[in-house]
Amino acid sequence: MSIAAFLGGASRRQLWVMAALTTTAGLANAGLVVMINEVGGDIALGERPGWLLWLGFGSVFLAYYLSNTAALLRANTLIEHLLNRVRLDVVDKLRQTELLVADSLGRGKLYSMVSHETNHLSVTFPLLVDAFQQAILLFFSLIYLAWLSPMAFAAFIVAVGAGIASYLAINRRFRVTLAVLGQRQANMLDTIDAIIQGAKEVRLNSACGDGIERSYRQLSRSSEALLVKSGEHWAEMILLSSLVTYLLLGVVGFAFPGFIDGHSLIVFQLIPVLLFCVSPLAKIVALSPMFIRAQVGLDGILHVQKRLADAGSVSPTLARERAKAFSDFRTLTYEGLCFTHRDESGEAGFTAGPLDLTLTRGEVVFVVGGNGSGKSTALRLLCGLYPAAKGVIRVDGQVVDSSGIAGLRELFSAIFVDFHLFDRLYGLEQADPVEVNRLIDQMGLAGKVRFADGRFSRLHLSTGQRKRLALIAALLEDRPIYLFDEWSAEQDIHFRRYFYENVIPGLRAKGKLVVAVSHDERYWHHADRVVKLDLGRIVWDRPGSEGGHA
Repeated sequence: MSIAAFLGGASRRQLWVMAALTTTAGLANAGLVVMINEVGGDIALGERPGWLLWLGFGSVFLAYYLSNTAALLRANTLIEHLLNRVRLDVVDKLRQTELLVADSLGRGKLYSMVSHETNHLSVTFPLLVDAFQQAILLFFSLIYLAWLSPMAFAAFIVAVGAGIASYLAINRRFRVTLAVLGQRQANMLDTIDAIIQGAKEVRLNSACGDGIERSYRQLSRSSEALLVKSGEHWAEMILLSSLVTYLLLGVVGFAFPGFIDGHSLIVFQLIPVLLFCVSPLAKIVALSPMFIRAQVGLDGILHVQKRLADAGSVSPTLARERAKAFSDFRTLTYEGLCFTHRDESGEAGFTAGPLDLTLTRGEVVFVVGGNGSGKSTALRLLCGLYPAAKGVIRVDGQVVDSSGIAGLRELFSAIFVDFHLFDRLYGLEQADPVEVNRLIDQMGLAGKVRFADGRFSRLHLSTGQRKRLALIAALLEDRPIYLFDEWSAEQDIHFRRYFYENVIPGLRAKGKLVVAVSHDERYWHHADRVVKLDLGRIVWDRPGSEGGHA
């Protein structure tokens, strides 16, 4: 059971203390029920409770109140600690896992899991403490009921047994509904993300906007229907507990007097005891939909955790350690690298490779080719973001095994076409603000953005301007290898020239290896070599002085 496994992540001492407090509260609750019922019986016989009974009642109530309060507070602290650990573990695994695995999980599912699902679990799990107390109350109330009337106890067991069978049937349907609902809601988040990310396109193309709206409307209606269906399941559970309650009360109140001698007193005692027995059972049933929802959400989180764990990863510390072996490299050799894009069903699509290429430290290599020729895929293969299905990578002649790829990636700084710009210089927290702002001015962004308090003041800029900020971050990283995927595409003439005539020669002068995807033939002579791709393969590799003439 996932909930039990999840709670098993706490220390044994914490769990024992929680169990002791909860059991104490449950026992005290049961004691209060027995005492009240006995007092009721005495009053029915014309007797009044003495001061010792009052003192006992007050003492038991105080024990119940204090232990229940302590149990609930400890449960809240424990659950928040466990959930925080889960969130940190998922995010840590997510940042370390391979790119293709992270992409396959889907943004909507990850957003829903890390925020919505954990928040739901945060609200639900403390209720488990109350449910456990109710179970203890039910257990001792049943013992008391059996002592009062074995026949009433038997009737209770039969009625509850039938109710449990019906409950399990409803429970199965409820779980299926919630699982489908979770997927629909994740798809809705993906659609909202598409509307936000594609805001410009949606506003320029009303037909596109209409299509997205129809898709979202369909998902929303489907979610609405599933929510209504889940509400129906919940109502069925609540009504089931009411049916069991009134059935039992009817049998005891109307049938028992004809079978039990001296029925007046026993029925007077049985009815409140039955109510006390049914009350915790009804409360557990009423809370069960929340537990089922928590179970489904937790199953989803554990599934993602398992996928991330099974995918394997190398810790950042180990990656940086392995990168030291490559820090003084002279050549990178790629032999027969191949990679195939696949859709969600695993169907093969575009294949890049086999790629055979040797890169030397301190040289500048331009990668050229038409749209769809595999340039971006090739860059991701070169830096190890995409795992090669075939082929090997050598650093100074030594083969880099799969565990060394993470270390190899530490050599690269890249700006891809679909780059992400962080508002902070993560990993460069000690960067000098004066130097960063000097680079901002140099990139023509003075008056538009500043760097202060460890972050950029503004990211809502044109694509070309955001690329310049990304270039600043890349230059500050000072890695030995730079990858630029059509960096100059959105730049004006001035910054296009600045990139080819200042930035790239400056990196070469520092001994950096630069690989840049380019369509600017007039600047190809700034490269030592120009490599042309077509259909994922290299068709020629020539000196930069000759590349523009082919």
